[in-house]
Amino acid sequence: MAMISLLMQNSAGQMSVGLAEGDQVLFDSTVDVDLAGSRNVEAYVRAAFTHTGKTMANVTCVFADIGPGGLGATRTTAAFANALGFAKTIPVIGIHAFELIGYHVAKTVQKPVVCIRPAARPNYYVALYDQGELSEFSFVDTNTVKSFVRRHQDTAGFAGKFSFAAVEGAPESDWPVPSANSASMVSFLAVALGKYEKGMRSTRIYPIIGNLVVTASD
Repeated sequence: MAMISLLMQNSAGQMSVGLAEGDQVLFDSTVDVDLAGSRNVEAYVRAAFTHTGKTMANVTCVFADIGPGGLGATRTTAAFANALGFAKTIPVIGIHAFELIGYHVAKTVQKPVVCIRPAARPNYYVALYDQGELSEFSFVDTNTVKSFVRRHQDTAGFAGKFSFAAVEGAPESDWPVPSANSASMVSFLAVALGKYEKGMRSTRIYPIIGNLVVTASD
């Protein structure tokens, strides 16, 4: 019997939930107009089950985006995923948001992807996604992230969210525009299944908060 996966993504500030059987997406909330604008995680999950005829009893594993990104949204989604996993005694696997958006954009640009999202001002999260691996993940100031962008501007695509105000009297050349700040459900599923196939399992996930990554071995 194929694995039933519940997929939850919220760190970009726009909730999306998917339900998949094996490598096929059965439900994608981004095409459900009834959910447009809703921030109710439970409503999204309920819709996934209603549209597919599945129930929580059918779910084999819960995958959730753990950020970095919107702190409140990411914490809420992680807590909800943890509660589902605990209630049903099934694995809950956290996926770095930059792996999701990096994979998603890399499929199109066919080259490494610089992933950037704003943190507490004036700082940013930044990393490089290349051939399935995330490296140089850092919490940096504006000047450092600008240098990172310039260093990779001619050789990489860009994902996430960033903009830099021009300094009066010191014009700068154009900055690249991110291709996406969230992953499609098809991309999310591909990354999730890759994690699962590598034997990654956990019973609790922790969101990326501030300049720290909180982890635990459960």
